Parts: sequence; structure tokens; C-alpha cells
Amino acid sequence: MQKFALKILVVEDNDALREATLAFLQRHGHYVRGASSAEEVHDVEGGFVPDLYIIDLILPAEDGVSLTRRLRAAHPSVGIIITTALSRIGDKVLGYRSGADLYLTKPLDPEELIASLESLASRLRNTPSASDALTLKVSSMRLSGPGGEVPVSASEATVLSAFARAPGRSLERWQLVEVIGGEGQNQPSAATLEMRITRLRKKLTAIGAEPPGIKAVHKVGYTLCTPLLLT
Repeated sequence: MQKFALKILVVEDNDALREATLAFLQRHGHYVRGASSAEEVHDVEGGFVPDLYIIDLILPAEDGVSLTRRLRAAHPSVGIIITTALSRIGDKVLGYRSGADLYLTKPLDPEELIASLESLASRLRNTPSASDALTLKVSSMRLSGPGGEVPVSASEATVLSAFARAPGRSLERWQLVEVIGGEGQNQPSAATLEMRITRLRKKLTAIGAEPPGIKAVHKVGYTLCTPLLLT
């Protein structure tokens, strides 16, 4: 039994795979429901409020990327794992940009799936309340705290949301590159990344975050040093 059982909704159109995944998750102590399409998600949610969604990328009618975008907009702090047989880097980037926390390639490795759930469970368990965190209003792109409120750009909101959802609020440089976007020669350089982080640091400290707000991890990436609530 998991120390922190999750309510998980598995969205998978392959009936056999969906039922096998549900049975596996249930054996590990989680509360589960299944849906065969994006259209069924709303019906299931009526009496079941998921902590986390496991979504197949290729679904009939509305695909997993579109569903992920809708869910992320409606539930900024929910956990989302995308699964697919497509392993090209472009597909993974698209999945992350849509708001997924993790992207797992089929066939799913049971140990990798459980490790992913444990990582996300830790983040969900420690989701801060409005009383002890800075707040990012995703829809209006406003960052607020005890020191006031500042506007953020769409790119800055995306980066802050990624930090807030990441385990330990930490992102490696390659993850930030994927979040910000750009391929090949258009990828942001290390200097460009640092410049963007510096701007975010100034905004975080302006609204009351303890300096530095975002800490550099030598040769690895960056860590958001303060809790951030997404609304």
C-alpha cells in the first residue's frame, strides 16, 4: 500500500491495456477509474475528482495533447502523465508544452510508472496553500505575494508553472529549453536562459519572495526556492 494513495483516471482507448493498467495501479493501493476517450472524462469526473491523469496521446476524436491542455487550464496543479508509443523528441516536446508533468513511452515499464507516481505524489502532497505561497494566476498571467502583484509574460508563466509542478521545484537546463521552446539553432543559449531567470528572480523578490527566488544548480539547472500556488 502506498503511503500516499492517489485518485487516478486512466484515459486509454485500448480496452485490454486500460484494464491491465487499472488493475496494476489498484494493486499498488491507488483509487482508479478508466475512460476510453476524452469525451468520457467528464462523465467519470462527476463522482470522482482525480489527483492525477494518465492519458494516451492517440485517442479517438480529441487527442491526448488537446485533453491535457484543457485539463491543465482547468486544474493547474493536477498531475498529468502522457503515454504513447511515439518516442520522437518532437512528440515529447509537444506533450510537455501541452502541460504534461511526465511523458512515458509504451510499453510502460512497471517500475518506471511507479517511480513516476511516487515523484508526482510527493509534489501533490506538498502543494502549498494560498496562505503560505506566492500565487500565479495562470489565466490572467499575474504573479502575486505579500509584497504585491506583477504581470508576467506567457513564456514566464509557462516557466513558473513548470517549476511549480516539477518534483522538488527543480528543472534541468534541457527541460527549461523544452519548456521555453525552440529547436536547432533557435534553442535558447545558456546566457539567454540566465537572462530569463534573472528577470523572473526580480519579479519574485519584488512580490515578497526571499532572494534569490530561483537558485542556480551548478552544471544542472535551476530550483525555485519558494512555494508557488497555481490558480
